[in-house]
Amino acid sequence: MNAARAALAPQPRGESPFMRGLRALLRKRVARVALLLIIVFYGAGIYTMLGWLGVDTGLQDPNATNLQERRSIREVDGRAETLGAFASRLDLDLEALRVLNPDVVAEAGEWTPDTRLEIGASLTLAEGEALQGPSSRHWFGTDRLGRDLFSRALHSLRTTVIVTLIVVLLGNILLGLGLGLLAGYRGGRIDAVIMRLAETVMALPDLLILLVLVAAFRDRWDEWFMAIEDWLGFPYLIQQGVADYTLITFAMSFVSWGGAARFYRGIALQIREREFILASEVVGARTFRLLTRHFFPSVLPWFVVGTSASLGAVAGSEVVLTWLGIGVRPPTSSFGAMVSDAGGVLTLTLHPQLLLVPTLFVLALMLSFSLLGDALNDVVNPRGR
Repeated sequence: MNAARAALAPQPRGESPFMRGLRALLRKRVARVALLLIIVFYGAGIYTMLGWLGVDTGLQDPNATNLQERRSIREVDGRAETLGAFASRLDLDLEALRVLNPDVVAEAGEWTPDTRLEIGASLTLAEGEALQGPSSRHWFGTDRLGRDLFSRALHSLRTTVIVTLIVVLLGNILLGLGLGLLAGYRGGRIDAVIMRLAETVMALPDLLILLVLVAAFRDRWDEWFMAIEDWLGFPYLIQQGVADYTLITFAMSFVSWGGAARFYRGIALQIREREFILASEVVGARTFRLLTRHFFPSVLPWFVVGTSASLGAVAGSEVVLTWLGIGVRPPTSSFGAMVSDAGGVLTLTLHPQLLLVPTLFVLALMLSFSLLGDALNDVVNPRGR
């Protein structure tokens, strides 16, 4: 009787394949470290987006130049203006001016609101902070224009987050995965057309096509976004880098979808003859439902592995394009722009932080994606280890 009751009692649900895979992945120390770094980097990039919503992030303006600022004494009624009038005109503190201009103070002899200097005498209003090393004010130092490298690095991560996620969504999922599964399942003319297009894209040099697409569409793209700004009444799309983001992601998605589509087509060819696919067709399941409910779960492990690998490649491509001058443009921050601004070997010797900061961020991010992809491949295909 007890055995019969036990057999009739509801059995606990088994652990899903996703949870089993996640547990197996997290048991690998390398995967944990790589996943933590990716979360930190992407989290920092997403955090900077709060500034678009008017939230004070506590970061310095990545485009604020902390260079030395000087102003000259004006002539008022034929005489030099007083220090008090000079400070009032520029909304400055007279005592702060005294500290910043010790040589002028020594020459003038006194420093009161009624003191008059020579007409055209130049006073320092702010000390320059260009090419400074790491400090409590600038954690990673400053560049040639006095811009804070820590803030620029975090805003460059924002560029990486936006570009990689959109390219993966558009190029890998919508084009690569969607067209690949459709070609493998339907076959015939649809398969032939999609595969000929994919082979044409794959046969062309990636970098050359990116150069041509960006150069050909840049001016027209700006015109389109200017029209959109006029229509929306929001004149900041180009200034915030939205035009550059969309152009770069369009070009990179166009270049990257062919290989992914060919790979997923091969998997779909193996799946479409299985019994559960045939049974679904018999009961009248439509193509969209078959692709989303049956084909996609079957290719999900390979999709996760491929996506983790492509994220690193996309991030590196964006850096190279910007370094070549055809990626995102100022004032939008990018690691490619930081590497380009750093200069050559002499700069690395005198001011190593200019090149080390962007290089270490890019290397750490790409290495994390590479290690995570290897760990995912071990989990998905343990016999291939």
